[in-house]
Amino acid sequence: MKKILLATLAVVCWAFAAEAQLKPYVGFDYVNMTPNLRDSLPDNYDIGNINAGVAYSDWGALEIFAERSMREKRNVGNDVTRGRLYGYGADLLVNGFSFSQGAILGSVGYGRITAKTRDAHANKEEKGNALRLGFGGEINPTLNWGFRAMFRYSLADSDAFKNAKEFAIGARYYFY
Repeated sequence: MKKILLATLAVVCWAFAAEAQLKPYVGFDYVNMTPNLRDSLPDNYDIGNINAGVAYSDWGALEIFAERSMREKRNVGNDVTRGRLYGYGADLLVNGFSFSQGAILGSVGYGRITAKTRDAHANKEEKGNALRLGFGGEINPTLNWGFRAMFRYSLADSDAFKNAKEFAIGARYYFY
């Protein structure tokens, strides 16, 4: 699955690189994620996300990311469960509508999510693949800076969770 996705993204980049104006960028997002977890696990995570990408003029962008959550805890009766999420992946963003200082965006991507949990009985680490679908917008007040807000819905094959909703808000710095 990962090799097929990576090959597809490479072909898309190669096809558009010759015709498009490339703008590399780096960014940081604050993400609030609500995964559909098992009953005893924390159900809301605050995540820091760093990303880098290449934007194609008037078309969209290819972005890679790495993220890590704060440690969250949940009390169920006398038991306390602590959890943390880690992830990395890539998103293909498409400009659904461009205007002079921004765009409305749609995205599809792949994520590899790791859920680490600890309770009184054991430590667990569960990994899974996720299909990420999203929409949002970006405003560019200057040529170098962009501010983005996105909503994503992820479908995962992990034992820890099956799907997640996340809201991200952040900034991008574009290099010319």
